[in-house]
Amino acid sequence: MTARAPGWAESIRVGVVVATVVLAAAAGAAPPDSPAGPSSAAVLAPRPPRQVLPHDPFPEISRDRLFATLEELTAIGRGSLFRTSASRGEAEAFDLVARRLGDLGCLAGSGMTVERQPFRTTLGGEVWEARLFLAPTGGGGEAEVPAHALQPHRDDLLRALRLDSDGALNDTEPDPVEVQGPPVVVRTAAALAGLTPAAVQGRVVVLDYALVDRALLGTTEAVTRANVLLATQPAGIVLVTSFSNAPGVSHGSFVGDLGAFTLARDVAPRPTLYARLEDLAPAGITGWDDLARLQTVRLRWDADVTSPGSSQNLVVRIPGADPARAVILGAHLDSPNSPGALDNGSGSVTLLEVARALDEARVRPPVDLVLAWFGSHERGIFGSANFLATHQALLDRTLAMLQVDCLSRPIDGIFANLTLEAWSTVAFGDPRLPWPAYLRQAASTRGVWPDTFDLIGISSDNSNFVAYDVPNANLIYLDPDDPTEVHYGGHLHDPYDDVPLAREVADVLEDMARVALTAALATGHDAPVLRVTPPGTRRAVFVGSHTEAPHMGPPAFVELGMALALEGVDVDTIPYGTPVTASDLEGAAVVVALPVHDYPSPEGDVSPYQEAWTAAEVDVLDTYVRGGGLLVLTNSAHRLKYSAQQWETNEDTTAANALAGRFGVAWLNGTVAAGVAVTQGTSPLVSGVGTLALAPGNGVPFSAPGGQLLARAGAQPVASLVRPASGGEVLVLADLGMLMTSTEISPANFRFWQNLAAYARTR
Repeated sequence: MTARAPGWAESIRVGVVVATVVLAAAAGAAPPDSPAGPSSAAVLAPRPPRQVLPHDPFPEISRDRLFATLEELTAIGRGSLFRTSASRGEAEAFDLVARRLGDLGCLAGSGMTVERQPFRTTLGGEVWEARLFLAPTGGGGEAEVPAHALQPHRDDLLRALRLDSDGALNDTEPDPVEVQGPPVVVRTAAALAGLTPAAVQGRVVVLDYALVDRALLGTTEAVTRANVLLATQPAGIVLVTSFSNAPGVSHGSFVGDLGAFTLARDVAPRPTLYARLEDLAPAGITGWDDLARLQTVRLRWDADVTSPGSSQNLVVRIPGADPARAVILGAHLDSPNSPGALDNGSGSVTLLEVARALDEARVRPPVDLVLAWFGSHERGIFGSANFLATHQALLDRTLAMLQVDCLSRPIDGIFANLTLEAWSTVAFGDPRLPWPAYLRQAASTRGVWPDTFDLIGISSDNSNFVAYDVPNANLIYLDPDDPTEVHYGGHLHDPYDDVPLAREVADVLEDMARVALTAALATGHDAPVLRVTPPGTRRAVFVGSHTEAPHMGPPAFVELGMALALEGVDVDTIPYGTPVTASDLEGAAVVVALPVHDYPSPEGDVSPYQEAWTAAEVDVLDTYVRGGGLLVLTNSAHRLKYSAQQWETNEDTTAANALAGRFGVAWLNGTVAAGVAVTQGTSPLVSGVGTLALAPGNGVPFSAPGGQLLARAGAQPVASLVRPASGGEVLVLADLGMLMTSTEISPANFRFWQNLAAYARTR
């Protein structure tokens, strides 16, 4: 058993065997790894310990406490965008979690640290006012009823600005829009199709959301119908949802986030709010028929879009008996413009409950326990991607990571069970899932039997850990074999994702807390073998110093990361905003220079800041190559998101010449239109590879005189190997998408990734 500092008592409990120790009053040592990048950390002030002996923390899990915290969390931001990514509601939620952690005096006395890690997102949005007033026929005056605004598009700036009340980017001055008029109630597809400008001029359309619910209609049909309504130019639009738990019936999926009116384009926007039918009682409305008795409808709306947006992570370290190892528990704190009790208030309060149970029981975990609340998950699992880039030393000592996302309330007829989802290396011939299998067995001693499921694709924030070879799983309550379960069949991403619905599955929430606590206490004590890969003896360093989008780095290179790990090559990242130095590259078998990219773009405003390689950084990378190293140069004509989705233009493609020019390579203006390249030559990098897939239109043309051409698209080179006279090798790839996992690209490029990993191992 690991030696402990004097004065620590220990007890062994039956069941899941866990090492427990009294939490000392003196503050613990600082964590052995200091994260790179912008962040703030503080050791909570120690408090005098209570004279209580350590005891089993599992009975400390409290349903009442879980739901009390959930009530407080879901009340945040009800007048704006709830806890939507990069909003003030999200920021308030982080403040709430920090306050709750500050109340844990015993953990504070043990040396618990709390780190706030800020980062930027592509877009952000705020709603300052979203008010709806209804006046029934027959007098009595207006009654205000609860209403909410639509979240701007997550990625498309032009679509996002449609939901800015003055249409001006980064203008946060008050600019409310108010419209009023008699209602036109629309409840059938025929009535919607029959609307004309004359019929709705000066009127507010009150629309049954079921007519544009893309979860049931499909995106194309839903957006088409939204465009039909917008083209008639009503004074305003109110989308009305109603609760249902019956299959095939609308219950508001996506109404506030990525719904048909958010996805619409090329038609003039109209002021649009949404409301739940069940909330209209203050205006005397208790059913759909009552809407026909309305005399006037008034909307008041004030919203702004910013680029970039601001988000954050909150990372807590609870010192363990063995600080050389760690377990990470994660949850995303933001919600998809809904109360978010299930998604993912459930996971967020679960992590707090784990901390509280340890505090009450005065238990020290066997290894360092890291609790990470991620921001901007719904923006595209941004928070965990930024966390990974800035906590490399922590990852190197992490035994496993468990994401808790999330509870669900299935609709009728859908089976659900707690499930541990993970992405196996079955593509490489090994289907084992040792971490989920271990955790299932360990949790069974506490009466919980989560299923295990091999999900080949993005699950949640845990998926970002795959390329770093950190054993991971996502704990979620659903039927993984039902394709509708997450975004329709489980009341996620709809306005009924609230505490009353969560209370219907309260037992499951308690079980989630038991599984998470088991992960924290059993794993480090048992020290199970959780990796299917050999120990990392070499390093692959991805230099993201000037690459702001986190999914233009290792989190998006899943199969490449797996291939490297299977060759014994450990993946490290130099995070955005951190200049690369010679010490960062020591012992690197391969270094990948990611594209120069920042969020300001020609679609918005490129003036806020510009990224560029510095002369010192170019010298560092040049020295690495001259020492015999393998450097990979990449580029991208767009910001890429997972699965090589292309978004706004990257205006910094030729800024990469500051580095490329040192090796006689020049990035050129324009793009590579082709989506497929043909390989040639006998280099081991393309052995057994006939074609390489690109993200069409995303490659950046280059010139590499004297280089060995490995692949071309027509007359354009897309992969070349340059051998400078000074030594080393430089692999030039026209398209970063060639490294990214996606349904379309993976089959074609799989062998190339294996070859690159093997080539790196032998250097």
